[in-house]
Amino acid sequence: MINQDKNVQSDPLQTNVENPRLFDTPNNSNMGGPQFGFENQVNHKNKFRNWINKYGSSVILPIIALAILAGGIYLYTSQQSKQTDLFSEGDLDSIQEQTPIPEQELVITEKETLIDKIIPEGRKEGSQIIEKAAPGDGVTHLARRALGDYLEDHSQDLTNEHKIYIEDYLKDNIGSKSLEVGEEITFSEDLIKEAIDASLELTPEQLQNLEQYSVLVAW
Repeated sequence: MINQDKNVQSDPLQTNVENPRLFDTPNNSNMGGPQFGFENQVNHKNKFRNWINKYGSSVILPIIALAILAGGIYLYTSQQSKQTDLFSEGDLDSIQEQTPIPEQELVITEKETLIDKIIPEGRKEGSQIIEKAAPGDGVTHLARRALGDYLEDHSQDLTNEHKIYIEDYLKDNIGSKSLEVGEEITFSEDLIKEAIDASLELTPEQLQNLEQYSVLVAW
């Protein structure tokens, strides 16, 4: 008898169709699942980026600016405090004493000292005003100073033109003459008041004429 049993050769394609698991890769089961962790990270990043874009210029930048300003003030204060500590009060006084006086102030100070020494101060005795001559003085100079001393106690609204007339009035009454240094002339307050009253009677034209002389005097 012929053995009818045949070796059945297996069909790989058929086998694979019947058993589809053979096509599965080792990691095939993990490829199609949802990935929630990754999406959460992306959402957090997007929210943070949106918050920065929205509030960065209005909140963060002012805070940074205030921090920088506060730091600068602190550093400046610390530096000033250190510089102050370097010098004691005595050292500062010594530095001020060694500081040179500007030349212009020196000149002014010297002039004031010289004026005090050269121009003697007038004095009053009863109703008399006594003026002492300094180098280069004439009767008109002393009359001018006597008028100034009188006006200190008897305030009067006078222009420079009035004053020119008054000192000339006093000179004419006393007499024009050369004076020695230290020579004294006495002016009565009555005479000075008489000269003031006469000046107040001058016309505007007369006062205008006196202006050419008043501008030459340093009042």
